[in-house]
Amino acid sequence: MLVSFPGDDLPTRLAIGALCLVWPHVAYWLARSRGGHRKAEALNVLADSLFGGFLAVAFSFRLWPVTAMYTTGVINALLFGGPRFLLLGLAASGVGLLGGLAFLGGQVHPDTEPLATILSIIAILSYVTLIGTTAYRLRVRQRETRAALEREERKSQDLLANVFPSAVVPRLRSGESPIADQFADVTVIFADIVEFTPLSERLGPKGTVSLLNELFGKFDLAAARLRVEKIETTGDGYLAVAGAPDPLDHHPQAAANFALAALEAARATRVSESGHVQVRIGIHTGPVFAGVIAQSRFHYKIFGETVNTASRVQAQSRPGRILVSESTYKRIQGMCLLEEHGTVDLKGHGPMRTYWLVSAASDSR
Repeated sequence: MLVSFPGDDLPTRLAIGALCLVWPHVAYWLARSRGGHRKAEALNVLADSLFGGFLAVAFSFRLWPVTAMYTTGVINALLFGGPRFLLLGLAASGVGLLGGLAFLGGQVHPDTEPLATILSIIAILSYVTLIGTTAYRLRVRQRETRAALEREERKSQDLLANVFPSAVVPRLRSGESPIADQFADVTVIFADIVEFTPLSERLGPKGTVSLLNELFGKFDLAAARLRVEKIETTGDGYLAVAGAPDPLDHHPQAAANFALAALEAARATRVSESGHVQVRIGIHTGPVFAGVIAQSRFHYKIFGETVNTASRVQAQSRPGRILVSESTYKRIQGMCLLEEHGTVDLKGHGPMRTYWLVSAASDSR
């Protein structure tokens, strides 16, 4: 008989054979049910080693079946965790071997196969160990490469998220072109630094860049908090929109709150011991077009009559004040404290009634 089991009864043979067939499927299911987590894989490899030691006793230490089991165990351990994990697998196999001896009894039947067979098996095991070690090194490199790709992917994702609205990023990544939208009702905010040219000449390039970073950084935080989308900065100007590309039910109020927060940020940004940054802000509500423009150095822009009007309203504002158009006024009156400014003649639009935004309603009590 090529294989001699402990005991000659058929049920023992069938039970061990069934276990050999069923266990790989159970181990695969366990790993899949845990999402292929490394801890689950490690437990499966160690369980295989434990099981292999038990079967070595069951097969009465016959050379070929034991070699097949240990070859599989060595490859799995090396591929998973390398030489150190192989030692752990061999320890688990030893525990299984002792368990098999205790459970099945010490019925050892030494093989009578020739020395050439034994030497062949040793050569096979040595070669398998070499292959397994090489495969482990390749797998380590593969993991490192995958980790590096994932890091670069996260950097790319973060970069896109910093440059484009979050709702646009998936469309960019999917290759959609052109990306163009129309929004029927949004509120556009323009903020501009007063007397920026003489201020920049006085501060110099480094001082000017530091000032813009500090001020616009505060604007960015307020925009994120109030769900207002920053569109771009143009030198001393800051353009934002509420209600696009993500819809926002109360976008005029959000725009008003952002403008008030921008004024507070400017007051907190010093340009000298006795002075702070002065900004003027304009707000207008209406429809806009939006899309990703250009093929290189592309960016997300909004355009249309509403954007032009908001810019011209901002030009009519005063340092440290917020001027809103009549369309915005109608949407936020009762929720904010406003004062009538009067009718202004806007280029390309004609006469328009405008109002000063003084504070939120809760601040006016």
